[in-house]
Amino acid sequence: MKLLAKTICSAVILSLTISAQAEQTNADLVAEAVKQSVSAQPGKVVEIVSSQLAQHEAAACEIVKAAIVASNADKDLVAKIVQAATEAAPDKVGIVSQCAVAVAPDAIAEVQTILTKFAAAGGGGMEVLAAPPFAPINTLTTPINPLDFPGQ
Repeated sequence: MKLLAKTICSAVILSLTISAQAEQTNADLVAEAVKQSVSAQPGKVVEIVSSQLAQHEAAACEIVKAAIVASNADKDLVAKIVQAATEAAPDKVGIVSQCAVAVAPDAIAEVQTILTKFAAAGGGGMEVLAAPPFAPINTLTTPINPLDFPGQ
């Protein structure tokens, strides 16, 4: 019985490993295709990012990084790439921005501006919750000295 359980666990782990490797390979293939497309047509980098993200949303990070690296993007182009990526895959805005800053750290201000505009337009972002109503602990009229013992 124990041997059967070990065999089943091993088979499950092996199948999960193989599927994860296949998914990573697919993302790598998409990134390579983006690099080749951007290298061939550097003026269409924004359109390439949008179309690739529409087809392969799971590879958002790899697509954005490949587009930035292949186009040797300056700060403004990084912002345009992030803008296109957030419009094409709004659910991936967090990973897109992190990956863009990872390969173009000098464009962090521009990426943050895009994220702020995205959040302001209702596209997500951090929700700020209101603090619960504050009720004072001391309802007595006379102030309490913290050095006094209880009952004095």
